[in-house]
Amino acid sequence: MTVADKPESADAAAPRRGRRALLITGAAVAAVAVIATVVVLVQPPTQANSAPKPVAVDTAVVTRGDLTAGFRAQGTLAYSSPRDLGTALPGVVTGLAASGSVVTAGQELFRVDDQPVVLMHGDLPVWRSFSLGMTDGADVLQLERNLAVLGFFDREPDEEFAGSTERAVERWQKSLGLEETGMVETGRIVFSPADVRIQAPKAAIGDASSAAIVAVTGATKEVQAFIDTAQQGLVALDATINVLLPGGVQANGTIIAIGAPVEREGSSGKSLKIPVTITLDDAEAGANLDNVSVTILLTEVKQSDVLLVPVVALLAQPGGGFAVEVVTDKPGKKGAGSSVVPLELGAFSDGLVAVTGGKLADGDVVVVAK
Repeated sequence: MTVADKPESADAAAPRRGRRALLITGAAVAAVAVIATVVVLVQPPTQANSAPKPVAVDTAVVTRGDLTAGFRAQGTLAYSSPRDLGTALPGVVTGLAASGSVVTAGQELFRVDDQPVVLMHGDLPVWRSFSLGMTDGADVLQLERNLAVLGFFDREPDEEFAGSTERAVERWQKSLGLEETGMVETGRIVFSPADVRIQAPKAAIGDASSAAIVAVTGATKEVQAFIDTAQQGLVALDATINVLLPGGVQANGTIIAIGAPVEREGSSGKSLKIPVTITLDDAEAGANLDNVSVTILLTEVKQSDVLLVPVVALLAQPGGGFAVEVVTDKPGKKGAGSSVVPLELGAFSDGLVAVTGGKLADGDVVVVAK
């Protein structure tokens, strides 16, 4: 695909009347129809005394790699695990932790009758009181682990509420100004898998205690997104994924959970979606954001380890098929040495096409239209 030198005379120009010019036709690449934008060779009519018009061309380097297709899905960046916490203790709410504060194991969530209700770590909820003579259970193990971390229990935690547990509870109660009974009544502690952030009060000072005294979230932010079931194979636990934040900022994230399909309402009605939970690798990237829309970027590998050529380098060949014009002149020297190389093509995606056959190599330079 070269530009001819200007002829010295009309006689010299006559043999060159048949020189080709480029007609660049733009069309979108369709994944189903596999319709590609191509550069078509045509021969325009010429006049005896007219010189060929220069055609704007550029070059691109042939590379080897994976041909990928990008997909986008919408999500929300917000604090994780929103829920309400309260207590089974009867009484009046007399104190609340500040909104926005983070409560860790051993710290106070709120006060009932001017006595603290305390957060402890554990997956099981509180469903009974703790005292000598109770049956063994995983909830006892949770309690002893917390008492050990807080420095009140000096034995190996197990599922038995023994005399050592009772003494540890008494020491813990003394540190909080509670009556040293050695037993923990239902509602005095609240188990949570991790630290919580106080989102907002659900009750006011003076209200009766209930199961919803404070609204809390997890202490960290997460992206919750829903992807099409057809894209489920593009996500995997612990995989890195790109997240597009407001303002065009792109951040890396890690997939920490993939849920079972759920029904979601969309613009065209209800459909099944796969819930995906992502944490940002750099929490500071979303430090000033809460409950905002974000976009997750998914990548599908359509063909692996193939030669990749820009679609606009393709030349439609007489009788069918495609080729590219490979530059053959040496670097640093003027000239228009080139050769047309027929190709066998694979998949198209994002302006590139996979080359599956033909005398083309990684690093070759091909002519493309500007």
